[in-house]
Amino acid sequence: MKRLPATTDGIVLLASAGAGLLLTYILLNPSGSDVRDLALYLIIGGLASLATTELLLRNRIVSGALKLRQKMVVASAFVLAVGFINTIGLSALMFVNSDHDLPMLIAILAFAGGISVYVALRLASRLSHSLETLSAGVKRISEGELSARVPVDSNDEIGGVSRSFNSMAENLEQAKERQRQLEESRKELTAAISHDLRTPLASARAMLEAIKDNVVEDPSEQRDYVKRSLHEINILADLVNDLFELSLIDAGALTLERSQTPLQDLVLETVGGFAASARQKGLNLSVDVEEEMERVVIDGLRIRRVLVNLLQNAIKHTPPDGSVTVVARDEGDEVRVDVTDTGTGIDEDDLPKIWSRFFRADESRTRELDGLPSSGLGLAIARGIIDLHGGWIEATSEKGRGARFSFGLPKTAIVT
Repeated sequence: MKRLPATTDGIVLLASAGAGLLLTYILLNPSGSDVRDLALYLIIGGLASLATTELLLRNRIVSGALKLRQKMVVASAFVLAVGFINTIGLSALMFVNSDHDLPMLIAILAFAGGISVYVALRLASRLSHSLETLSAGVKRISEGELSARVPVDSNDEIGGVSRSFNSMAENLEQAKERQRQLEESRKELTAAISHDLRTPLASARAMLEAIKDNVVEDPSEQRDYVKRSLHEINILADLVNDLFELSLIDAGALTLERSQTPLQDLVLETVGGFAASARQKGLNLSVDVEEEMERVVIDGLRIRRVLVNLLQNAIKHTPPDGSVTVVARDEGDEVRVDVTDTGTGIDEDDLPKIWSRFFRADESRTRELDGLPSSGLGLAIARGIIDLHGGWIEATSEKGRGARFSFGLPKTAIVT
């Protein structure tokens, strides 16, 4: 139990004695010797009372074994006993008429003592009920019932503890829900990785074993098998690289090498690299970049990766004779890039999920569509890179009417 400093005891003693002397002087106007005797008595009585209080607080039975109600009764009884002792002491010093005033004071003290004990019991009952409610809530939490809450019916310390308890319980419940979601995501991620690794690995293994066992003897067919095996191995390598990059983003270990970068050049060069694949598929790939855009402080290679992922996604899901358009604009404090396609679009219910790892709106899709490999991690990586730049990224779409992916980057470096 925390012990109040000795200076506090001294202040209480002097203040109490001073108040008693002042009231005595005002009400009775005693002589100098009476004032001296009364002061001496009050100081000695006060020291005795404080010492007795300290002994009671240090007593293990009183401080540890008694319940709150019993402690309140003991406190009231102690106060009453101090009053009786001091009254008898004052009578002995002839400050109180022992024949008439003393019995009257004792009767008044007895009445006041009964009232004080009753009030102490009522207060103790209220406090005890609040503490028992808190204790029951703690027990429910310890048993795993994180939805447990306790009522807050006061603004005192008990009410503050109750509010803190409810806040703690809510945080624990949210943490458990996040843990559950993370566990589900982990299982889904493990299943998706297993599937996406197994498929190209099994294909490459089958073709290489066919060559090894001389099942395929024609040299041209063997070269085709080797070429296709290398293609599957490249898919595996891309998936492993994507997983590694995503793990760096999740761990906050991906380092950005920022520099003043002309975004218009980056956009034009990146879109130009997809001209051949778009033409081969019969798509109209166009780019509209605002002239004389200000340079932005970005990691050019990472932002190029974002744009590549968005372009791959747009071309992959746009049917022949469709179009893919890239627009870059300067919007004051930031630059904005939009990648719009006339493809199959995305269901409204799936829009919040597209940034998840390995998410595919159509589970029947293969890893490769229209010659473009897909790990299902591109959009998750893109969002991670944009977040690290302090920017934003979003998608809007209507099923069957295409989609638009947009991201914005601040012109000055923002460390996140």
